[in-house]
Amino acid sequence: MVWLIVLGIIVGIIVLIMLIPVGADVSYVEGQLSVSAKVCGVLIKLLPKKPADESKPQKQKKPKKEKAPKEPKADKPKKPRKKLELNMDEKFALVKAALKGFGKFGKLTVDRFMLHYIAAGDDPYNTAMTYNYVNAALSTLAPVCESRFIVKDSDVRTDVDFTLDKSKLDIGVCVVIRIGQVFRMGFAIAFGVLGILLKNKLRLLREKRLRKRNGEDLPTENPDNVVNTEQNIQQEERMDSNG
Repeated sequence: MVWLIVLGIIVGIIVLIMLIPVGADVSYVEGQLSVSAKVCGVLIKLLPKKPADESKPQKQKKPKKEKAPKEPKADKPKKPRKKLELNMDEKFALVKAALKGFGKFGKLTVDRFMLHYIAAGDDPYNTAMTYNYVNAALSTLAPVCESRFIVKDSDVRTDVDFTLDKSKLDIGVCVVIRIGQVFRMGFAIAFGVLGILLKNKLRLLREKRLRKRNGEDLPTENPDNVVNTEQNIQQEERMDSNG
């Protein structure tokens, strides 16, 4: 009975870990890049880093002790790595398995999406055309994003300014996923790729056995085999010349 309770506790902990939301908040505003990690709704700022406080006394680093030079070891001959011998069908199957695994990921949750774009430039015609192209691209991508993402807060604005010399772009996105989604995608890709590699290994073994049966897998590096093969060829040529 005790082991059932322990097993239930372990399963409960694993489920809770799988449900933990993690993500990243990235923004580029006014030429400044900001990156933060998000864990359970708490933002942990990574960039830009906080400047060091000069008022605090800095600790002096102790000088490192010089180590005695080690004697150079003899270089060991490296074993040649075996390359995967995949045919075209197996390569396509690998790509399909990867895409199928990505499909198991599910929809991404976007807590925040911000896009502010101002078209500008020296040429008013090019500025107006750029503004139209951007709006057309956004209207085309909108239904695709709705099918692939769950967007909670969206702020998209475009404008045109003929007085500015350069276009301005401010963008920010906060994407959140659950650890279980990553594991589900990783397991789906791993099992798909593993099945294809096993089939590839079996195919290579079958081809190797077939070559051995047909006598095509002789070790030509052995000089005795080379001499015997040449003698057999010469004997066959004499028999052909004698009719």
